[in-house]
Amino acid sequence: MARPFTGKRHVGERREKRPNGDIYVYERITAYDQKTQKTRTVSEHLKGKIKAGTSEIVATRYKSKKGEDGSRAIARTHTGVTDILEWAGRESGIDADVMASFDEGVARKLLSIARYWVATDGASLPRLESWQNMHDLPYPHGISEDVYSDLFKSVGQNEDGVQSYFLARARRLSPNPVIALDSTTISTYSENQLEARRGFNKDHDGLPTIKYVTAYSEQDEEPIAYAKQPGNIPDVISVENALRQLEALGVRKPLMVTDAGYCSEHNLMEYTRRNMKFLTIMDATPVWIRQAIDAIREEISRISSVCPFDLTVSGAKTCVEHEFHYIRQRSRNGISAGETVTFTRRLYLYVFYSGERKLKRSQDFRAELLLLKRQLEEGQTEFTKAAEKRIEKYLVRSRTERGGHLRILFNDTAIQEAERYFGFFVLVSNQSLELFKALSYYRLREKIEEFFADVKESFDGRKPRVWYPDNLRGRQFAQFIGLGYHCFIAKMIRKVKNTLEISPAEETAEEERKRKKLLSWLDSHSFAQIMDWFDCIETTTVKTDTVQARWSTETTEQDRRFLKLLGVIK
Repeated sequence: MARPFTGKRHVGERREKRPNGDIYVYERITAYDQKTQKTRTVSEHLKGKIKAGTSEIVATRYKSKKGEDGSRAIARTHTGVTDILEWAGRESGIDADVMASFDEGVARKLLSIARYWVATDGASLPRLESWQNMHDLPYPHGISEDVYSDLFKSVGQNEDGVQSYFLARARRLSPNPVIALDSTTISTYSENQLEARRGFNKDHDGLPTIKYVTAYSEQDEEPIAYAKQPGNIPDVISVENALRQLEALGVRKPLMVTDAGYCSEHNLMEYTRRNMKFLTIMDATPVWIRQAIDAIREEISRISSVCPFDLTVSGAKTCVEHEFHYIRQRSRNGISAGETVTFTRRLYLYVFYSGERKLKRSQDFRAELLLLKRQLEEGQTEFTKAAEKRIEKYLVRSRTERGGHLRILFNDTAIQEAERYFGFFVLVSNQSLELFKALSYYRLREKIEEFFADVKESFDGRKPRVWYPDNLRGRQFAQFIGLGYHCFIAKMIRKVKNTLEISPAEETAEEERKRKKLLSWLDSHSFAQIMDWFDCIETTTVKTDTVQARWSTETTEQDRRFLKLLGVIK
């Protein structure tokens, strides 16, 4: 008969010898997992180290007196920003999803690092251990460089935990999700990062890059999942794996919103073959797009076609029956492998025109042609392929006589034909949407651009900071959790602003003054400045045999009102 399950935890010790002879001693708490029928590590923290040639354990850092739960008997801590982060993790479900996806000790470390980055606007991790002394985090023990290095490696190798978190976030999506897909590149000096390749570098620093592709929910205003890819993979061929990942996460039939980097005839075909809803932007280069623009050009010029929320834009909607062609990979249904298959699908085109967009495009286009003309006249012979195509199409080269002076003229007919379509941009979809609703969906995609800016600037993500792929994967995952916090808090702050913009009925003059003052304060402070503002709130705790007391820094009425509207305090 098997022994009954008690649920008890075992406190043990693990020793790790370093190359310099020092031995690091870790306290490890383990427990039996009935589900996996294995012993798992609940938590682990560094007790100290035994220096080479000695036998005594010495502390590696300052430790204040704490109880078993990590609380300190007498302490002064900054609680303003940590209270906001505690609330955000609870209300967004991020804390619960991380705790459900990883062992408790790993989960608490990940949450602590994520909160640290959010609170400090992406300060470097070596500062974390000292910052913890004055801020309470989910992991109560010090997170040293060794601790977070080991953490990133273990998380990077734990794909089950990572994908479980993505699944948990996907389950919280609103019905009929609209998913924006985009990517950025991260430069690295490391030669050990296998995905670092020479490709398109969005920072233009000449370094090998690693691609970071992210799916973002527009309704929920938060990231769902990400994928790491080699830097030389073009955006246009990243779509297929992104679709597979969303299917694996149980995101059924979302509306995929992408920019021009993901648009190609092949991707349009993949969307239609998979019956995936999509909305993507296309330029006016393809003939079938130009034909559609010419058909509704007059309609777009009418005053009734002006966008209600952007008076500089006019639009009209049309649909076309578009033919797709692909080569059969396998023999099936009487069609042999290698044969070309043709099928037709209905596509909806949302055509928009902007005078401001046309003016800027015309200025850039003419400046580019004038530059190419001058370079040719000066004798330059080497150009990029794109420049050679423009020279061939828009410039005419001739000589005054045999062996005479080179003359460069403009092909006015081709230039005028090109400029006819400047100012137009087209959204293509296989879904019939309201015209300006389609435009708003595409513009909401810009949130993902802010997302990538936060990755690089507010989460210390401009460079990988680690040498090996597994460590980078773990570090990126911690950043991803932090971005979930950031997006949730930023969304709630926007809701507070929207509330303050509305004047309630029977509002007194004094209440109006206070409401506008708080709104003005929020408008003039960035996310990082708001976090810094509340980080000044300190809480002092005294617990002895004779005294038990706790008090916090006084706050203004405006601060309390903001925290109440945000939901941090009731």
